[in-house]
Amino acid sequence: MERYFSTDVLLDILQRLPPSSRRRARLVCRHWRDVVDERTEEMKSRAMPLIWDTSGSVANYVADDLSRPWASAEIGNRMVDSAYRFKGGVQLVGTCNGLLCLCSNKKPGGAIMVVNPSTREKLRVPPLPGVRSRRGVGWDKAYSFGYHPVTGRYKVVHVPCSLDRACEFDVLHVFTLGEAAWREVPLVTLGGAKCNLNAGIVSVDGVTYWVAGDDSARVMSFDLQDERVVSTTWLPTVPAGRDQYHLTEAHGRLGVVALDASMTAEVWLLEKEQWSRRYILRGHDLPRPQVVYGNYVLTRKSVSFYGHWFWRSPGGRSVVHVSHFDNGRLVAKMIGEHYCYRTFAYVKTSEPLGVFRRKQLGMDMELINDF
Repeated sequence: MERYFSTDVLLDILQRLPPSSRRRARLVCRHWRDVVDERTEEMKSRAMPLIWDTSGSVANYVADDLSRPWASAEIGNRMVDSAYRFKGGVQLVGTCNGLLCLCSNKKPGGAIMVVNPSTREKLRVPPLPGVRSRRGVGWDKAYSFGYHPVTGRYKVVHVPCSLDRACEFDVLHVFTLGEAAWREVPLVTLGGAKCNLNAGIVSVDGVTYWVAGDDSARVMSFDLQDERVVSTTWLPTVPAGRDQYHLTEAHGRLGVVALDASMTAEVWLLEKEQWSRRYILRGHDLPRPQVVYGNYVLTRKSVSFYGHWFWRSPGGRSVVHVSHFDNGRLVAKMIGEHYCYRTFAYVKTSEPLGVFRRKQLGMDMELINDF
């Protein structure tokens, strides 16, 4: 097929496709991948930190350029929530290809909505079925938002667990954008599972991960294509205390951030079923859940966020060290005196939500009162 199309003609065709289809077109061959990556605007854009205020009292911002120092006049250089004016209690579950998955904790089970800040489109997800009210639960912590690069499908995964106890469960709840209802996926081969929500639930390259809620420190995975749960691996290192480590994503791989008593943070990545230590940061506070953005590691001190640039040779496996003397570059300073922030990867996209809305026939997809 490549022999019949010049690069310019191929580019013109690819640009007429929606972003999700262009991402899948990358899988055809190396030439198509290079054209999509190098000639389309969205793929050339690097994901930047989205700093989300979990208290609901301050606007949420995207740090546009980690290589440029922050200036007071640039605070809030882009307000990702300006199109919606979200009410308090709405939390960000995760981001995929520029889409934001939000959860309102006002109702049992949480109310889920997917939005595109660039196009101001919004898509309401049906309520989670069969939910019993439980007090003191941050429902957003039990959800994850993922995308499978081969099928091109976006899925919201709910792990039926709570923050205050690692309860057992034998089914997962899955909602695919464009479908009409949630589905239950039985954990047939495991005979039940648990989840440590304090470690977080992340979706990386078409797979959703969480840490089993017991002392074994097992990492469980849920493949978004075949919808099968397996025990993937063991954590490389787990400090004392459930709040001293969390899952993350870095360079398209599953990662874990572990903090010891001396305030030394280590970032490990899972590569070819083996854990490798990639970053060591001494005396720095790392935000959750995402800390690595391209060639930068993000740290935080109070309400200020700093970018630490590093250089690694192609294919290099050396460990990157960031000492407590390295202050980094100030890239964002939030308004307010609280420290309730979470960080995610965000890139501007024109990904349409209307195609999913049309598939959900007979449903009212307008903005609901919880948002």
